Formats: sequence, C-alpha cells, structure tokens
Amino acid sequence: MKPLPYRLLRSRRLSRLLMTCEHASRSLLPGMATDPACRSALDSHWGWDIGIWEVVREVSRVLDATVVAGRYSRLVVDLNRDPTDQTLIRTECEGAALPFNAHVTPREVGRRVARIHAPYHSEIDKQLARRVASGIGPFLMSFHSFTPFLNPRRRRFDAGVLYSDHSRLAGRLGRELMAHGFSVRFNRPYSGREGLIYAVGRHGSNHQVPYLELELNQRSLGTPAGCRSVGRRAAAAIRTFLRGCRP
Repeated sequence: MKPLPYRLLRSRRLSRLLMTCEHASRSLLPGMATDPACRSALDSHWGWDIGIWEVVREVSRVLDATVVAGRYSRLVVDLNRDPTDQTLIRTECEGAALPFNAHVTPREVGRRVARIHAPYHSEIDKQLARRVASGIGPFLMSFHSFTPFLNPRRRRFDAGVLYSDHSRLAGRLGRELMAHGFSVRFNRPYSGREGLIYAVGRHGSNHQVPYLELELNQRSLGTPAGCRSVGRRAAAAIRTFLRGCRP
C-alpha cells in the first residue's frame, strides 16, 4: 500500500519510550462509501479517538520519542483488537449501518488484516526489536482518548492508566500525572485486565518489556491549544516517571 498503512514520527530515533496510537485517524480507504449517519459516526468517538493524535505529536516532540500510529479509522479495522475479535470490523454504530462494512466477507476481513492490521503491528515489533538489540530497555505506552459521556454516565476524571501486568508502574505513572494536575483513575474507563489493551499487551508481553495504556478525557481535547497543553503536561509527567523507572 502507498502510503504506508500507519503513521510514524521520529522513526529513526532509539528513544526509550515507544509510543503507539491505534485510533489516531478517522480516514477511510479510497473508494469506501459513506452516508450522513456514517460520516457522523466517523466524526465521533466511534470513528477515532478525538484529539489524541495532537496530544501524541506534542508528547513525541517534547520527549523526542518514536510513535507508531494508525492511519485509518478504527471502523475500517480496529488495531486495538485481536484479529479474531468480533468487534475487529463493525457493521453498525448505535443502530446506524456503515455502508463500507455492510457486506464485509471473511475474505475482505483477511485482506484488511493483511494490508493494515498486520503491518502496523509488525512495525511495533520492529521498533521494539531495534531497541532491545541496541541494549535499550524500552518502555511501551499506548495513547487513547475517551468520551466524557457514555450511556449516559459522565466520566469526570482527566486520565485513566490501564494495566494488566504492571500495577506498580501504573501506580507510579498515575501519581506523576496527579502531580501535574490530572485527576486519575486506574483501569478506567476500561480495564486492562479484561483484554482491552490488546496492542501494548501483545507487544509488551512478546518482547518482555513493561507497558501501559494512557486514556485521556476528550473534554480537554476540543481545540488544538487544549491538546498541546494536555500533551505538554503529560510529557512532563512521563519524563519524571521514566527517570525513576529503571530499564
């Protein structure tokens, strides 16, 4: 595929921090059909993680860290799901059909996995392997954002630190985020212990490196300035966290 089915920032760096951003984009593949309801879904939290790409770019700039990010909407294929997961490719959102997924066959699912999902995860493997081979003890962190309201519960906190195997590291990162003005919850709004941090869980476990997922509330990410501000504060917290986290 041209361009690459993923985005890269500072790909030649050997930063200790390797960042991933599975839901960075709401773009579709060329030729995919849409309708008004579908376009509304693409613009919402169903289509992408609103604001998170701008946050990630700022964190990457401040920390000079490598980023691997998705180029297409999670509704094309969800990079944070196992290829066997039933929600890998959704055919509808909140009752609205998605025309570009209406007649997805098993063959088409396999094609999207081969063209988009597999190359994305292969690049993460490559970036981790480069660091390990160079004697760098990498730290893997995935960035996501969440909607402030869901069915109709209000989520009042600023950041969620999601973890499965690294509860102590999650606690330390959470405390640093709090010190930089974030209100923090752990394994909320989703739990890493319920298989909901697939991307970093897969690669962190395979390469035996520590990993966490950071979820940020979209209520602070509505403008470019807001995203940059959140990104700078998150970067400061992560920098201090990594200094105290020995490879």
